[in-house]
Amino acid sequence: MLRTLIAVVWAGLLGGCAVAPTHPALWDQPLPPLIPVREFVANVEGTSQYRVSPDGALLAWKGTSGLKPAVWVKTVASGETRAIPLSAQSFVWSGDSRFLFMTVDRTGDEDTHVFAVDTSRSDAQPVDLTPFKGARSGIQRLVENSPDVVVTSNERDKKVFDLFRIDPVTGTRTLVAQNPGNVIGWSVERDGRLRARSVQDGEAGYQQVFEGGAWRTTLRWQKGEAWRIADFVPGTKSAWAVSSRGRDKKALVRIDLESGAEEVFHEEAEVDVEQVLMSRRTHAPLAAYSMPGYPRAKYFDAGLAARLEPLSGGAPAAVHVTSMADDEQTMTVSVGTDRGWKYYLLRGASAAPELLGESNTSGLESSLAATRPIAYTARDGLRIHGYLTLPAGAAARALPMVLLVHGGPWARDVWTYQGANRSVQQFLANRGYAVLQLNYRGSTGYGRAFMEKAVAEYAGRMHDDLVDGVRWAVAEGVADPARVGIYGASYGGYSALVGATMTPETFACAVDVVGMSDLSRLIEDAPAYWSLDLPWLKRYVGDPANPAQRKIMDAKSPINHVSKVRAPLLIMHGVNDPRVKFDQSERMVAALRAAGKKVEFVSFQDDGHGNRKWTNNLAMYRHAEDFLAGCLGGRSSGFDYYQLGAWAF
Repeated sequence: MLRTLIAVVWAGLLGGCAVAPTHPALWDQPLPPLIPVREFVANVEGTSQYRVSPDGALLAWKGTSGLKPAVWVKTVASGETRAIPLSAQSFVWSGDSRFLFMTVDRTGDEDTHVFAVDTSRSDAQPVDLTPFKGARSGIQRLVENSPDVVVTSNERDKKVFDLFRIDPVTGTRTLVAQNPGNVIGWSVERDGRLRARSVQDGEAGYQQVFEGGAWRTTLRWQKGEAWRIADFVPGTKSAWAVSSRGRDKKALVRIDLESGAEEVFHEEAEVDVEQVLMSRRTHAPLAAYSMPGYPRAKYFDAGLAARLEPLSGGAPAAVHVTSMADDEQTMTVSVGTDRGWKYYLLRGASAAPELLGESNTSGLESSLAATRPIAYTARDGLRIHGYLTLPAGAAARALPMVLLVHGGPWARDVWTYQGANRSVQQFLANRGYAVLQLNYRGSTGYGRAFMEKAVAEYAGRMHDDLVDGVRWAVAEGVADPARVGIYGASYGGYSALVGATMTPETFACAVDVVGMSDLSRLIEDAPAYWSLDLPWLKRYVGDPANPAQRKIMDAKSPINHVSKVRAPLLIMHGVNDPRVKFDQSERMVAALRAAGKKVEFVSFQDDGHGNRKWTNNLAMYRHAEDFLAGCLGGRSSGFDYYQLGAWAF
C-alpha cells in the first residue's frame, strides 16, 4: 500500500513538471522565470491591512501563522507580538484602543460574524459578539473613547438590518434601532448616537433625521443618484459627503442635511471621487482619491502632503492613509503599484517612514509585468477605458491574450495590484499572456451616465464593449485573434459564458468563476438581504415575474445557448455561494455535457462567491494555468508541492 502511494506521488511530481509555451510568439521571447503558484496564494511573507490603535501604542495586521491566516498584534514600544489565529476579512480598533474587532466569514456563505479580542490580555481568545445562526452582521461605527462598537445584523429579519450597540467587556447587546423594512443605511455619530437613516423608495430614496423621539424626512434623491456621509460637521446640520446628487460624477461636497443643498468642495472632470480621508480632530477632509488611469490624490492639508508625496518615489502609486492615531501624527500608510503594496508606519512629522511589510509579490517585482492604462472607442462611439499588462520582457506581437473581465458589474478594474484573489493579471502575464482588463459600460467610477448605459444591456452592448476591446488589441498588434481567451468571476464569469455561447468566433476558450448562467434564476434565488436592492437590479437585468422580460432574460442566459459552443470551458464555483448559487454552474455543466461540449468543472468546498481559503485559490490557479496552456499556448508551472499538504488546511 505504501509503495503504491509513493508511486502515485512520484507520478504526480514527475508528470506535473513545468510546461513550456507552445504559442510561436512566445518561443523567442525573453520571458521572466515562472513564479510558482504558491507565491501568489500562500506566500507566508506577505502581509496587509496594517492598522494603528487610536492611542498609537499598538499595531495590527493580517498575515499568517504557520500556513494559516492570522491577525498579528504588536506593541510598538517593546516590539512584542502575538498572533490571533483567525481568518478575518477586515478588522478595526475600538475607540479606547483595547479591543480588536474582526469580521469573519468562515465558510463563504456570507453569514459574517463580528468577533472581539481583548488585546490587554495576552491569553484572550476571539469572542463572537454576534453568534446568530444564518445571519449577516457587520461593523457600522466605533464609539470614540469607548470599548463599544455599533453593528448591523439581519438576525431578526433576513431582508433588512437592525442596529445594535455592543459592549465587548460584558457582551451585552442593546438595540439602537429596529429596521421598519425600508432602511438601507444608518448614520451614527462618533459618540455612538444615531443621527439619520436612509430609506429606500423604489429606486429613489430619502433621508430621515431622528429628533424628539421621532423620524422626520429631510432631503431626497432620485433614481441613479448616490451619496454617502463621510463625517458630520459638529454643531451644525450639515455633513461632508461624497455625492452624485444632481450631477454626473461623484464629488466631495458639504451638504445641508435639511435642505439637501450641496456645495462642491472637490471634483474630478473625468472620473468619480472614490474615497475621502477625514480628520478625526477637525472633522474636515484631508485628502480625496480618484483613479482616472493611474492613481490620483488631492491633498487639502499641506503638512500631510509633505509627508505622503515622497512615498511614491516620483512614479505612479496609490498612497493611502489606512489608519491614524488620535494625534494624527502617527499613521499607517499603504503604497500600491501595479506590482504590489508596501506598508509604512509614520511617527511624527520629522521621523523617517518605517517599512512594516509588503504584499505577497513585492519580493518578485523583477518577474512581474508593467500595467498601463488604455482607451478605445466602442462601436457606438462610447469611450472605454481599461488596462493592458504584457508579459515582462515580451514584445507586443500577436501574443496569446486573456480578456480578464471584472465582476459586479458595478465595480471597476484599477491600475494597482489587488492582492491574492485579484492578482490574476500578474499571474497570467507571468504565464506568457497579454492581459486586457476593460471598464465596460456599467462599471463604476466614470459617472452615472456611463453606468446607466448598461441598463438592459446584459449580453448586449456591455458584451460588445468586450469584443470591441479584443478587436482593438488585435488591431494594435498585441493579440493573436485565434488565441484569445475570456476569464472572469461573478459578472465576469457570466461574460465568459456569454463569450463562449454567443460570440464563439471571438474566443478560443473561456474560464468562468462563480458566474451566472441563468438570469431569471439569479433574481428568483437572490439572497434575502438583496430585497431592497432588487428594484435597481431588475432595472438592469430584468424582472422574471414579467413574462415579456423573462423571455428576454432567457435569451440572454448562456444556459440556453450551449449548442453554439465551439471551444473548451473551465467552470469553477464555491459550493456555499449565496449570491450566484452553485446550481447555476451545476446546471450549465450538465447542459454542456448533454450537448457533447468540452467542459472541466471544479468545485470549492467551504468557500462561496470568491475564495477565501488559500488551498482553494491554489487549486483555482493550477486548473486555470493548465487549461489556458492547452487552449492558448502559454506556460504552466505544473505541479506545486503545496498541493500535497493542502488537504491539511
